[in-house]
Amino acid sequence: MKSILLACLSLFILSSCQKDKNEVVVQNPVDTETPVENPDWYILTAPDARPIEGVYGDIDKSIVITTGFKIYKTDDKGKTWQVGNYDKPIGIFSFTEIQDTLLVFNTKSYRSDNTKDRSIYATRPSFYSIDKGISWFPYENITYTEKDPSVLLNKAFTQNGTEYKIDQVTTDGYVETVGVITSTGQKISLPQNHQIQSLYFDKKDRLYVSASAAVCGTGNNFSWCKGENGVLYISKLSKK
Repeated sequence: MKSILLACLSLFILSSCQKDKNEVVVQNPVDTETPVENPDWYILTAPDARPIEGVYGDIDKSIVITTGFKIYKTDDKGKTWQVGNYDKPIGIFSFTEIQDTLLVFNTKSYRSDNTKDRSIYATRPSFYSIDKGISWFPYENITYTEKDPSVLLNKAFTQNGTEYKIDQVTTDGYVETVGVITSTGQKISLPQNHQIQSLYFDKKDRLYVSASAAVCGTGNNFSWCKGENGVLYISKLSKK
């Protein structure tokens, strides 16, 4: 009996150690040319070499991000990341919260009246979390309807209704994102060039810009400046 208890205890300790090792990723800003902040933005770097597709939360408390096939949560502005247990080979793009339940979406949908101003949505909630993004379970509403929640990706709105939209240009047949433009005519540039994936406002009206790693060159001369880890920008001031 004693040997069995000791064996179980050893397995428990080993399992706990492996779990801790897998859950926390230390992000070292020294390994990237991307600064951690500037006068206008907090700047977070993804823990893996993929663009950041979407974000949810509040930088002052905790936020979750997805890099397409992984979900990460940080409580300390990106110094360390906990890895969610989402492990499906299905890409995911954004989050929303209904009461205390966080949903993640696995489909992009395009809706527009014209090709110049189409809206891109994350649709079809596929998994949910009740611990703010660490543990994920299948979303059981298999019959999708127009009433299912969805999230705008290429546009976001402040609380007073001002639209912020990803600003795009086409160079040599390549679509490039050059910043953010508002419905009032304001143009917002980022400290570096990126392929912007989505926009989001938190409850304090701060803008979050989910993007690829920094891009050097344009068109056929495109390349990553250094590394491929995505970047998240968070404005320091609320938007009006």
